[in-house]
Amino acid sequence: MHTEYFRRRMDLLVGRLEPGERVLARGRAFEPGDPLRFDLSMVIGGPGCVVAVTERRVLWVGRDDQRWVRSLPFALVRSYTEITQAHRYALALDHQRIDRVRWVPAHRLLWWSWGTAEAVRPVASSVLAFSRRDTKAARAIRSRLQAIGVPAGQPRSLLKLGRPGEVSSGFLRPNYLPLKKSRPR
Repeated sequence: MHTEYFRRRMDLLVGRLEPGERVLARGRAFEPGDPLRFDLSMVIGGPGCVVAVTERRVLWVGRDDQRWVRSLPFALVRSYTEITQAHRYALALDHQRIDRVRWVPAHRLLWWSWGTAEAVRPVASSVLAFSRRDTKAARAIRSRLQAIGVPAGQPRSLLKLGRPGEVSSGFLRPNYLPLKKSRPR
C-alpha cells in the first residue's frame, strides 16, 4: 500500500496539519462518485483516496493536487451512519455545509449534460468507503465520533447487487436445478 502515490498524497495531507495536530491513523478509503446511489463492491477498487485521521478531523485526497484535499472537522459532523455490504464498509457523515471542489458537467443543454469541469459547491454529507470495517482509519473515525458524542444513525446493510452478466450462485443449489423427466418404459 505504501507505493509512491500513497507517499505523495500522504505528504499533501500531513502538510495541511495544524501545529500540535497529530495523525491517529492513516490508510486508504474510497469516495463514491454518487453518494446517494452506490454499490460498495463497485466503489472499492483502484488506488482510491489516502486518509489521515487526527483528533480534530479527517482528511483525504484522491489526487496529487492541493485543491482536492478534503478536510472534515469532527466538530461539524451532526450524525453518522455505518453502511455494510458483505464485508465492505462505509461511513456516511452528515455535517454542516462546507464548500468543496466537485466534478460537474462542463456543458448543459436542456436535460442533457456532458463533459467534466471543476466547481466549488456546498456539500452537507460525505461518504468514505473502506475495504472492511476494521481498518485503522475507519476505527479511528468511529472512535473520535463516539468520543465527542456524535449520534449514530441506524446501521444500514445493502444487498449485494449483481454485475451485468453475473450468474447468481443460488442457481447452482440442488433445489434450483431442473428435475429430469423420466420417460415411461
